[in-house]
Amino acid sequence: MSDSSFQYATLPDPAGAGLPAMTLPVDARYQQAVDCGVRAAQAFFCEDDAISLHAHLPACLHHYLQMVRQACALLVSAETVWQQHEQASRDAFCAGYLGRIQQELRLMRPPPPRQRHAAAMH
Repeated sequence: MSDSSFQYATLPDPAGAGLPAMTLPVDARYQQAVDCGVRAAQAFFCEDDAISLHAHLPACLHHYLQMVRQACALLVSAETVWQQHEQASRDAFCAGYLGRIQQELRLMRPPPPRQRHAAAMH
């Protein structure tokens, strides 16, 4: 974006796990959608014995978009608002969901081995 005031949405550190917050390629205006995606991913971690990730993400996204569409229906120019924000909301939700999954994968990764200074090896 060429607008210098553009701000990115962020993915916070999950429950103080020591991971840095991630900056997402999503406009900060859609932070709420990102946060909903994060909460949906958190729910998946509690339900992963009962449902596959492949089924969970589309079901959660569908539910989220239904709620957003219902909220837009309350506006006078509902269809215009929906058309302008549907794809961005969808993208932001998925960025939050998948970003949270990525954070979990990073938590499972063993820390990199400590490298000794070359001078100490002589």
